Amino acid sequence: MSSNNISTEISQEISQTPYACSSLTHLSGGTANFVYRGILTHPLQDGTTTVIIKHGKDYIASNQDFKLPTERCVIEETILNAMGDYPAPQNNEYAEHVSVKTPHLFHFNRETNTQILEDLPDAMDLKSFFSASPTGISESHAGSIGQALGGWLSSFHSWTAEEKQSNLAVEMEKNKLMQDLKFSINYESLVQMVDKYPALLKESKDVFEKVRDSAAKEVGRKDGDGFGIIHGDFWSGNVLIPKNVANAPNTTLFIIDWELCHCGARALDLGQMIAELYMLKHFKDIDPGLWVIQGFAQGYHEQLNEDLAFRIVIHVGVHLVFWGSTIPGWGTEEQVEEVVKIGRDFVVKGWEKEKAWFEGGPLGCLFS
Repeated sequence: MSSNNISTEISQEISQTPYACSSLTHLSGGTANFVYRGILTHPLQDGTTTVIIKHGKDYIASNQDFKLPTERCVIEETILNAMGDYPAPQNNEYAEHVSVKTPHLFHFNRETNTQILEDLPDAMDLKSFFSASPTGISESHAGSIGQALGGWLSSFHSWTAEEKQSNLAVEMEKNKLMQDLKFSINYESLVQMVDKYPALLKESKDVFEKVRDSAAKEVGRKDGDGFGIIHGDFWSGNVLIPKNVANAPNTTLFIIDWELCHCGARALDLGQMIAELYMLKHFKDIDPGLWVIQGFAQGYHEQLNEDLAFRIVIHVGVHLVFWGSTIPGWGTEEQVEEVVKIGRDFVVKGWEKEKAWFEGGPLGCLFS
């Protein structure tokens, strides 16, 4: 079904609700779902004039042959509703003038898997923001963004571990398809990459297999230090930031796309974000990527310990080896091979717990 047909279907569905829209604009970037910005026919009581509409089918929006059950939409509804009770950290606790939140879920139709969400007008994702304006933000501001994200994530991980969130954990445990998919794409693929880059990775295959087997035991785990509810797809592409942030006195960041939320190792949230920020520097020489990493580690510092730091750097390496070498058009062949080598070293040195090797490097902040 085309996006035009979907938009007509959505318009009809919401026409008799307070969220009826005079127009829908299809937004790029959504892989799994059809996403639109709607201009409300009548503003809401709080003055809201635009909303985000997210519509899920039993296939991914970018490829109808790729089937993906719509239970993911219910998972997102559940966690977003729960986040309405989340006592978000205050701005000055982690980073002055930067606040982090999830979009408010106004409405969800379980029969059609249509969400109506709070909009962050004139915003873009963090990865695109830095790519479009690599020198448009100061080191201190980038560090504050990192601190705010790290502080928010630390707070989120702690909050979801509280006894009163035990029912939420039971619901997130149900997202087995997504937790298995995340493990397979990252850790099964890590071992398979040896065949693609034998000259670079053959000698590390034994460690890769041990890492995969260890990660397999963590899948779905919610009890113990370093485990619990995780976002599941926490990276710079799922953080929205206002385009005019450089000129704004206060910055609000939105954490979006919660369909992969499940129970597992918290290091996956940290490692994925850090890996993506690192690739901004590696492939595009964007310094703010490293500045945000520094702040991110500072913001999460209350929960950081040496064991968690080693688990994080392993996941950073896993992400670099697989995703760093498979995203088309991101870098030259030489850059891709180099990121595979760097990822390999992060995995191996992290598995072998060589703390001294990381000190003074881009991930040394995790150990300080």
